[in-house]
Amino acid sequence: MDVRWNSTYLILKTLFPHKDPFTTFIHANYPRGEEGELILTEEYCVVAEKVFKFLALFYDATVALSSVYCPTSPLMIHYLIKIAIHLKYYANDIHLRNVVQPMVDKYNKYWRDIPFLYSFAFILDPKEKMMGFSKVLRKLMNLTNIEYNVYHVGTRARLTDVYNKHEEKYGVVRLRRTVP
Repeated sequence: MDVRWNSTYLILKTLFPHKDPFTTFIHANYPRGEEGELILTEEYCVVAEKVFKFLALFYDATVALSSVYCPTSPLMIHYLIKIAIHLKYYANDIHLRNVVQPMVDKYNKYWRDIPFLYSFAFILDPKEKMMGFSKVLRKLMNLTNIEYNVYHVGTRARLTDVYNKHEEKYGVVRLRRTVP
């Protein structure tokens, strides 16, 4: 749809390399508004550039997490951190704070309880493991002021339960060896 945020991002991405000719075209064909002011001022360009930079991370996250040919579950928590940092950075921006604050509220509402699937995928990633998960949760606590200590303990317990069920069901198979 042409009215969604990702379309706005793509339009701005296409426009910015041609900003000077576009500005010249607007000034030549539409020099003044009803009150005698320029239709396209430098402040509009500054705000458009801020919106473009703000939307870039969301576009990149959408593209990365929508991938079909590679696993994306381990990436989810990485992008949660990046988005939390991004929202905190833009929270006090004079042009974007009215948009960012509702986004922060939605972010906190939906990601207060991270689904276990993403946590398990993150922990099972050989680069991260349980220590990396602890660090990430501490970083999320600092960024969002949401308490994740109970979630950390719960995730560890659920992962242990899943492991024990797997061991109970398939542990015997692993112990059997074929005779050469």
